[in-house]
Amino acid sequence: MAITLRKLTETSEIEQLEALEGKIWSPSSAIPYHMTLTIHKFGGLFLGAFDEDEMIGFLYSFPGYTNGEMHLCSHMLGFLPEYRKQGLGVKMKWLQKEEAKALGHTKITWTYDPLETVNGVLNIVKLGGIVRTYLPNCYGDLDDDLNRGLPTDRFLVEWFIDSHRVEARQAEGAPRCAYDHAPEILRYELIDGIPAPIAGDTTQEAPVLLLPVPAFFQQVKQADMNIALAWRKQTGELFTSCFAKGYIVTDIVRDEAVVRYVLEKKPLSAVLG
Repeated sequence: MAITLRKLTETSEIEQLEALEGKIWSPSSAIPYHMTLTIHKFGGLFLGAFDEDEMIGFLYSFPGYTNGEMHLCSHMLGFLPEYRKQGLGVKMKWLQKEEAKALGHTKITWTYDPLETVNGVLNIVKLGGIVRTYLPNCYGDLDDDLNRGLPTDRFLVEWFIDSHRVEARQAEGAPRCAYDHAPEILRYELIDGIPAPIAGDTTQEAPVLLLPVPAFFQQVKQADMNIALAWRKQTGELFTSCFAKGYIVTDIVRDEAVVRYVLEKKPLSAVLG
């Protein structure tokens, strides 16, 4: 039977989230029912994925403000392991877009690790989000498998859900763009097949810049934590410098060993179309 996605409206459905979150990540990190219920009652948006009557995934978000501007904060998206890598995350985000617009929102925000490039492709390429903010050690020290041993630096994704850029991604998919003449601002070398950063250039400027990061960062961590830390430090410095100069992450170019973030120096209105 096909998986169905829908907005959660009943308190009995909200109650299921705590147990589901515990199965997806860990029971100790699950948000208590009283908290999700309160968020649900006062402006939160909760979506669920169902295999027949069983909830197998969820997405929840809540209203927030940045510099006096209201937007929807998308906080958690997860599926049981056997339902991952089926494109359900993209479908859930498009449903979130429609439900958020119905509530009057024009922008949704969330964070992700810029070195986790699978998330980057989803957020930037498929959904049409943009990034112009780098948050160093956003969540402090975390002791889970994905984050252990590294600062929890994050990108803040801004998803302008009523923009031409986002509408075009939903209707037509991501356009094919070439950046053959754009300079790379971080050099790297392969050590036993693992990419390692050599040196970055925070002074270089051009209309378009490319910033490479490892294509499979968890493999880098397993091979050499010092290399992983070097990637975190150098990319953090470069992204922070570029954002301060007015660059915006608008695209991603995939290669075998590295993934290149595309940074464009242009007005936000031109990026959104």
